[in-house]
Amino acid sequence: MEKELKAITENLKPTTAKTYENSYKRLRVVLELKDKRKPIKKMSLNNIIEKLNGVENPNTKYSMFVVIKKLFNSESNKNDIDELDKKIRDEKRDHQIAKNGNLKKELPTYKELSDAIKKETDHIKYIINFLFLKVNTRNMDIAYIDIHKSVENEDDLDKDRNHIYIKDGKAIFIRNKYKTFRSYGQKRNIISVKKFVDTIKTLLGDKDKVALFATKKGTPIAVGAIGSYFRRFMILGLKEGEIMKIVLKHIDEEGSYDQLRRVASNRGTSIGTLLKEYDITNVKNPTNVITQNQDVKQEVSVE
Repeated sequence: MEKELKAITENLKPTTAKTYENSYKRLRVVLELKDKRKPIKKMSLNNIIEKLNGVENPNTKYSMFVVIKKLFNSESNKNDIDELDKKIRDEKRDHQIAKNGNLKKELPTYKELSDAIKKETDHIKYIINFLFLKVNTRNMDIAYIDIHKSVENEDDLDKDRNHIYIKDGKAIFIRNKYKTFRSYGQKRNIISVKKFVDTIKTLLGDKDKVALFATKKGTPIAVGAIGSYFRRFMILGLKEGEIMKIVLKHIDEEGSYDQLRRVASNRGTSIGTLLKEYDITNVKNPTNVITQNQDVKQEVSVE
């Protein structure tokens, strides 16, 4: 077991390796492999697929599938693996459609959330939820923020932290630590909202620099604990991903393609990923059939 697990997680980042490790262990339970000496790869792929198909949640199923894909990556298994991949992706899609349909009915509107944030008097709650709604950040983006009274040279700032500082009555938000940094590089936003700027100044007080979040020992929050740590600060009991879905629904109803591009840029992701993962209006499979009477709502230029 340990040898097989090591082969699967070799050369992966620690957080990714941990995810694979958890999926590997879950897969062994599904396969009823109690003997730790017996590797999964010794089993028949057909038997593994049969057991995997008994897992109901497609997201859980897919997390185990990626382990199977690593173990059975030979050319002789390609057709079976590709077929299973497509099957589970279709199941994930159907599951997401069903979930989106429910969320569409349950989530507050963009205006309701925006108004609640404007009225929030708790400084930390206000900052967190403002950044989720207006800057389209993830949990990690906010968990590792240092607040500065001023910054003379941005190049001197810690590249493993995110930063907010005040300049000319505005808040400059710099992100070096976020999920897709390697693909999209540093992100920089200028926030001119007076309440946000005043809240940052209040948090600083007489200090030149403070960490927005830290453990009781003064150390950064562990990546895996951020979601649960933030729970008590979330307005209307929402999660970060649900706020993103509210934003996408608002853009679908009243926004524009430019707004969608801005959100994708802020978040550090593609428009396709945004629509696939967070668009709660996306409650049916798109068609690839073109008809004479097809409604074309807008032209999109290719850059």
